[in-house]
Formats: sequence, C-alpha cells, structure tokens
Amino acid sequence: MTGSAVLDLLLVVLLVVYAVFGFRRGFILSVGSFIGIVAGATAAFFAIPLVTGWVTASQFRLPVILVVVVALIALGQGAGSALGRVIRRRVDKTPLRAIDRLLGAAITLVAAALVVSMLAFGFGSLGVPVVSQAIGSSTVVSTIARVTPDPVKALEAKVRSLFALDGLPRLFEEIGTGTPLPVPASGATAAQQASARSVVKITGNAYQCGQNQSGSGFVSSSGRVVTNAHVVAGVTQPVVLTPSGSTYTGRVVYFNAVQDLAVIAVNGLPTAPLPLGADLVTGATAVFDGYPLGGPFLSSPAAVQNVATINSPDIYGANPSPREVYYLAADVQEGNSGGPLIDAAGSVTGVIFARSATTSHLGFAMTTQELAPVVAQAQGLSAAVSSGTCTRG
Repeated sequence: MTGSAVLDLLLVVLLVVYAVFGFRRGFILSVGSFIGIVAGATAAFFAIPLVTGWVTASQFRLPVILVVVVALIALGQGAGSALGRVIRRRVDKTPLRAIDRLLGAAITLVAAALVVSMLAFGFGSLGVPVVSQAIGSSTVVSTIARVTPDPVKALEAKVRSLFALDGLPRLFEEIGTGTPLPVPASGATAAQQASARSVVKITGNAYQCGQNQSGSGFVSSSGRVVTNAHVVAGVTQPVVLTPSGSTYTGRVVYFNAVQDLAVIAVNGLPTAPLPLGADLVTGATAVFDGYPLGGPFLSSPAAVQNVATINSPDIYGANPSPREVYYLAADVQEGNSGGPLIDAAGSVTGVIFARSATTSHLGFAMTTQELAPVVAQAQGLSAAVSSGTCTRG
C-alpha cells in the first residue's frame, strides 16, 4: 500500500470518527471542541516553522513536530470541551436535543476537515519528499483542498508566513527606478492563463540551516524546471508540486549563486514547457506567476518601470556583478522567487528574484540575457550538482 493510500485510509477513519463523535456530543459541545481544536491547530500551524528552526538535528525534527502538533490540538480540544459541557447540560433538558445532535455531527466534520487542510499545508511545506508526496497524492487532502475557498488557503499561507523564514532577497536601488507606474489591473490573456499549467511550486529542507524553503519555478524543457538558486540553496532533494497536485522529487543539476539561477531535473514530469519570448520594454505589461507565501497559485499583474543594468550581489550578499533587470510595478511576495514573468503571448520574458528594500510594490526580475543560456543547456543536464550552502532567512 502506498503512502498516500495509507494516509487516505487514516484520514477517512479520522473524519468518520469525528462525525460520529460530533453526533454523540451535540452541537453545543462540538462548538466548544471546534473552537478548541481550531485554536490548537492554529497554534500548531504557527509552531511548525518555529520548531523546525529550534530542532537542529534533522532526524528528530519530524517526530518532535508531530508530538507538538498532537499536544497542542489535544490541549485546545480539552479546554473547549470543558466549556461546551457546562452549556449542554441545560440544552439536554429541552426538545432541541435532536437538532443539537445532527448539527454537532456536521460542525465536527467541518472542523476536522479544516484541521486536515491546515496541517496538510504545514506538513506539505516542510520539504520532506516522502511526506510531501504522500500529501500531494492523497485523494482526501485534494478533495478538501478543492472545496476549500482560495481566500481561506491564502489566509493560511499569509498567517504562516508571519512565523516562517523570509528568503526573498531585497535590493537597494543603485540607479533610478524609472517613472513610477501603478500596479496594473489584473486581466490575463488566454495565453497567459494557459501558461499557468507549467508553473510549479518548489519546497525543500535546508538541514544545515534548520529551515524549510519555498519558491516557484517553471518548466523550461522536458523534465527540467528553472528557478532561483536561493530557493534551492542547501537543499539536496527539492520537491516539485504541479498545478494538478502531483508531487515529484527532483535533483539540482545546475546551480549558480552569482546568477541566482538553478535547474531541477524531475524524472517523469509530464508538464509541457514554456517558450522564451523577447525582452519587454519600459511601459510594457505582463503577469508574474507563482505561489506567494507558499500558498495557492496566483497570477499577478506587473508593469515594467525600467530596464537597466545594476550591480547585484550573489545570493549570499557578496561578489556584486552586472545584471540586466526589470524594475517592476508589482506586488512581489515571498514564494514568488523563481516564478516566470509572462508576456501577452504566454512566453517567459524573465524570472522574479527580488523585491525592493525601500519601495513598496517594486519588484525585480532578471531578463532573458542571463536566463536564455541556462534554458538552452537545461535539457542536456542530468548529473546532480551541489546546491551550495543555504541562505538564512
């Protein structure tokens, strides 16, 4: 039996048990438990990235996280149940008892599904291949994800980002930013919408820094994904998640800390590659695709304020070298790193790699000047290479 099948079986049993449990307890007592479970799960949601940083020994990290998660949820449920039990004693003496029981089953099932969603997101972002693959292939998790509104998933990512490490580089502009432009209104073309199928989420565990890393990337050729070097720095087994929900373990076959570019080879990846397009000019609009804050896929609008050559440091903040970049009027977030800049025809015209340290809604993307040579050789790269040392967030 596969890991995802075992996970599905356990989750189905869990959901059924919670539904029966909710029926027996009733609505009022279940509300108390629901509040306690959500409070405990929320605490666990925050605790996962914190515990990851505290536990330096990689072999103990996952067991410690599991213990902390279970303890926090149990503590929350116990406290909530105690409060609900006091109130239910009064309701049981009225005709509302039957309605109380049915509503109890419903709300408990919803609460359990919400907890599964939150914890699947948290554990899936750990960058542990066996865990990410089991979650990514789980029918139960994917079903819950489909019925969970995107705003809820985005909120999960936003909240977790407050406690997670931020690996997105900041640049202090050394030249004029061009004429400031407003972030354009969203409105992707059909070609841009189609390109989303080739944009992937990348997670990994940089054990030497005791941190999880998350970013975006795009399929450049058969079985090859291009991303930023800082997304996979120090990661030996990057995990690639496709928009369809499939999860793959890859290997880094190209890594350049100066260019901030990397290539991941992914065996069996069926996703179609994106073509490279011509560089954009000042004033042009585009979209940049990715997984901001490690959450759901998002395609966001951008406008080119300027195209210029700057002295940009490597991913470790040293060895500055000339690089042609786009200055973008765009809301670039952590997790967008490595994601493609897409023109109206659906072609890649750059890669997001940083945002401004001083100006809001100003992001940076490298042009095809450095990107094109890497894409050209990506298909022929197959041997794993060192992914350098991690950059602490």
